[in-house]
Amino acid sequence: MAEPAPAAGGAPRRWWDLTPKERNIVAFTLLFLITLPMLTKIFTSDFGTHIAIGREIVQTRTIADKEFLNYPSLGRYNPNGEWGFQAILYLVFSVGGVYGVSLLVWAVVFATFLLLHRAAVLRGAHPLLAVLAIFAFSGFLRIRIQPRPEIFTYFFIALTIFLFSEYFFGTRKRLIYLFPPAVLVWANSHPTYLMAFLLCGAFVADRLAHAIWRKEFRWGTLKAWIFPPVLVGLAGLILCGLNPHGYNAILAPLHLLARGTGGGGGGSSILMSISELTPVKGTGFFIYYKAAVAFAVVSLLLGLAGRKVYLLDLFLFAIAFKGSWDSARAVSMMGLFLSQGTSLHLTGFFSRLPEWFPGGTVGKAKLPPKEKQRRKEKAPLRETPVPERRRRPLVPSVLASLAVFAMIAFGGTTLVFSFSQLEYGVGMTEHKFSFPAAEFLRKNPVPGKMFNFFDIGGFLDWKLYPQALTFIDGRTYNQEVFMEHQVVTGAMPGWEKVLEKYGINYIVLKSMDSSGMILPIVPVLANNPNWPLVFSDGLFVVFVRNAPELRGYIRAHEIPKGVLPQHIIREAYHYMFLGVSPVTSYQTMSNMFLLLGQRDKAIWALRQALETVDDPYLRARLTQLQGGVGTR
Repeated sequence: MAEPAPAAGGAPRRWWDLTPKERNIVAFTLLFLITLPMLTKIFTSDFGTHIAIGREIVQTRTIADKEFLNYPSLGRYNPNGEWGFQAILYLVFSVGGVYGVSLLVWAVVFATFLLLHRAAVLRGAHPLLAVLAIFAFSGFLRIRIQPRPEIFTYFFIALTIFLFSEYFFGTRKRLIYLFPPAVLVWANSHPTYLMAFLLCGAFVADRLAHAIWRKEFRWGTLKAWIFPPVLVGLAGLILCGLNPHGYNAILAPLHLLARGTGGGGGGSSILMSISELTPVKGTGFFIYYKAAVAFAVVSLLLGLAGRKVYLLDLFLFAIAFKGSWDSARAVSMMGLFLSQGTSLHLTGFFSRLPEWFPGGTVGKAKLPPKEKQRRKEKAPLRETPVPERRRRPLVPSVLASLAVFAMIAFGGTTLVFSFSQLEYGVGMTEHKFSFPAAEFLRKNPVPGKMFNFFDIGGFLDWKLYPQALTFIDGRTYNQEVFMEHQVVTGAMPGWEKVLEKYGINYIVLKSMDSSGMILPIVPVLANNPNWPLVFSDGLFVVFVRNAPELRGYIRAHEIPKGVLPQHIIREAYHYMFLGVSPVTSYQTMSNMFLLLGQRDKAIWALRQALETVDDPYLRARLTQLQGGVGTR
C-alpha cells in the first residue's frame, strides 16, 4: 500500500492534513449532506394561492393588480409584488408536479448554502468551519422551508453577500455587476428587496471604516473600493422599479414595516394577527431567538479571543437580531447573517489555540522507508538529521473538539425540533389538504357561493378556480371580510347574517384548526337541520344550505351527520404527527368518543393525555368519567 505523502519537514502526512482542493471537496460534500434534511413536504395552504395566480399569469400573460380569487373582494386593488416567484412556481409545477416543487425548494436552499459558504471562505474562514456554522443555523431556516416567495429572499440575500464578498475579498470583481439584474428579479419576487441595499451599505461602510482605520483613505482607494459598489447599488435602485407596479412598489416594504400605516389594503394589522409578522416576543419562534442570542454571544467571545471580529459581521448581526425582533417570520433568516461572522470567529479562535498552548512531548519521527531499507542492508550512509516530531498538545485539541461538538449539538437540536413542525420528504404532507373533498366539489359543484375556512382557501383557489371562487384565503388582506370570517367560524352572534349577506349556499371547513381544536361552527352546523352534510372525511367537511333550489342536490349527496365524531377522532390522531399537542388531540378524541357513547374509549383517551401532562383538569375529568358523571 502506498505511503501517505510527506508533509512539510519530512513528517508523514496525517489524515487531517488536507490540501485546499481536498478541503473544498469535503466541504461541498458536507454542504450537500446538510441540505438533505431540508427536504420538506408541502404544508402551506398559500402554495395553492401562488399556483393559482401563477397559472393565471402564465396562461393569460398578464399580471393582475385586482383581486380575482376571493369573490367578496373582486376588483379590489391588490398589487402583486410576488408574481415572478408565482410564475416560476407554476412552470415548475406544470412540469414536475408537487415533487418538482419540493425539489425546487431544496435546490434554492442548496444554492443559498453554497453562496454563503463561498462568501465566508473568501473572507478567510476555514471551509469546514464555514460548513459547521451554516449547519448550526439550518434548523432555523427549515421551519420556513416551503414553496413561498420568501425562499427567493433567502437566495438573493446569500447572492448579495457573495457578490460583495467576491468584490471586496475575492478576485472576480466583475461579478458585482450582477447585482442590478439580481435586484430586478428580487423586486418582482418578494417585497423584501430593500434588504439588498442595506447589505450593500453594510459592505461599503465596512470598507470605509477599514480604510480610515489603516489610514488608506486616499483617492485611489476610494475609487476602487467605494465607487463601483455605490454605482451598482444606484443601478439596482433604478432597476427595481421596473415591475408591473412601477416605482410605487418601492414603498411597499416601507408600508409593511410601518405595519399598515400606508397602503390601501387596510388589512395588514389583520395579516399580522394571524401570521409571524408580529414581534418575536411571545411567539413560538422566541425560543429560537433566545438560542440565537446565546449562540451569538459565545461566538463573539470566541472571535474576540481569536482577534477576528469585524465591523461587517457586527452589521450583519444587528440586521439579524433587529429584523427578527420586529418580525417573528425573520427568525428563519437569522442564520444567513450570523453564519458569516460565526465561521470567522471559529477560524480565528482555532488558529490562536496553538499560540496559547505551545509545546508538547518531543520525540523522533519515524524513519522514511528508504532509510529503513538502507540501514537494514547496512549500507554506508552519511549521517542525516532526523526530523523531530512534535506531539499535538492535548488542551487545544480538547477545546477545539468541544467547540465543534457544541456547534453540531446546537445545529442538531434545532434541526430535530423543526421536524416536529414540517414533515420530511417530497410532495405534499398528508392530513393537511383533502383532495377527495376538492374532487367531490369539482364533480358535484354546488350552485351559489361558498364560505370557506381561510386556512384552506389557497388549496381551494388552486383546485376549484375558475369553477368556484373562495370567500377568503391565506392572504387575508381585506379586514372586513376577515372579521366576518371570524364571526362565522367562531359561531359568534350574527354568523347567520353574514352568510345571508353574501348569499352563501355551502360551507367548506376543516373540522379542526391548526391547534387541534374543533372549529366552533362545526358542532353548531352539525346540530342545525338547515345545513345538511354532503361530504366529510374528517379533514374537510361540506355543509349545504337547506334551500328549495338545493333540495335535489341534497337528496343526491346528503350523508348522516353521525359520521362526524368518528372522522374527527381519526384526524385528531393524525394531527399529533403534525406538531399538535397530544393533550389537545386526546381531549378532542375523548369528547368525540363520549358523543358516540363509548365511555371506555373516552377514558382511555384521557389517560393517554395524562401520560403526557399531569393536568389537574384532565385528572378531574377522568375521575368524573370513571364515576359515570358527564356521560350521555
